Amino acid sequence: MFQSRAPLYMEIAKELKKRITDGVYAPGQQLPSEPELAAQFGVSRGTLREALSVLEKEGAIRRRHGIGSFVEAHYNKVVAGMERLDPLIDTIRRSGYEAKDQVLSIRETKIDAKGAEALEVEVGSVGYVIESIRLADQEPVIYCFDLLPGWLVPDPALLENRYRTDSLSSFLKDTCQVKPYQFISTVSAVLPFPKTMRILGIDKKSPLILIEGTLYDENGKPLNYGKQLFRSDKYQFHLVRK
Repeated sequence: MFQSRAPLYMEIAKELKKRITDGVYAPGQQLPSEPELAAQFGVSRGTLREALSVLEKEGAIRRRHGIGSFVEAHYNKVVAGMERLDPLIDTIRRSGYEAKDQVLSIRETKIDAKGAEALEVEVGSVGYVIESIRLADQEPVIYCFDLLPGWLVPDPALLENRYRTDSLSSFLKDTCQVKPYQFISTVSAVLPFPKTMRILGIDKKSPLILIEGTLYDENGKPLNYGKQLFRSDKYQFHLVRK
């Protein structure tokens, strides 16, 4: 039995939440029955039910009368819609996490055929690659590769401003004086390359959600060709269809 000044049911709730976070109980999995859990913790079923109520209010589990308690499928993930062109860092904040944008590198490059087609520029023309990550509670959850056409940044020194903004959208609006309007993209499930394994702290069998596409202004002019790799164990999308 737990020895603590905190109410016993809160300590049990804390331990159950830790088990969920650590993967002992996976998303969608049914928890052991109330008698089993009460026996594990050496408490009454009434105390156990209070602990489960705490978890239910926090959105960690859902309780189905007469069946049992289940770990919520989205628990411990950033949940975002795909209908709005929101900065990624804002989607993390709205899910209740401490959000951080971290630029890994900025470099000049010659745009290859794929990038040239997306950005409607000449193959071999000057462009700029910005690599960055987004963190949720200090843990990397998204890797971003962004390719900007050279015309968008007339003075390369302006790229330093990207280190001081918390999103590419802010950089484009404030520094480049352009307004992102829509992002036309494809969504795929992929396995990580060694580089993304290292950056995101995952193993080679961890699936990623790849969103790849082109960002346009309101006049249909391409502003950016980007790839965003999301950790599927930490990020979940919902899509509204009407």
